[in-house]
Amino acid sequence: MRPMEHIGRALERFLRGNELERRVADYQVVAAWADTVGPELAGHAAAVELRRGVLWVSVTSSVWSQHIAFLKPRILERLRQRFPDVNLADLRCVVRGRGIRQQGDEGGHG
Repeated sequence: MRPMEHIGRALERFLRGNELERRVADYQVVAAWADTVGPELAGHAAAVELRRGVLWVSVTSSVWSQHIAFLKPRILERLRQRFPDVNLADLRCVVRGRGIRQQGDEGGHG
């Protein structure tokens, strides 16, 4: 008979084996967007997804895309400080128009 394993260790092993731990960390970066950039910027730009080290951000206009490009080094630095174990290599914007929704809002993404 196998010895009993602590539930915390078993859950941690399961999460690592299924890449869920990385996915949860990626989601935490996306969820931290508004808190990281502040309410004014978050009102015009929403983090949508972290994929292969690139944080994709949906913006209301090309003007906000340019503004984020200017702020990109500071934004990435803040996120890397907050999430040192997450691969965060770049930040890219996609213009989606009005109705930007934050990750977790009802109705999906903007």
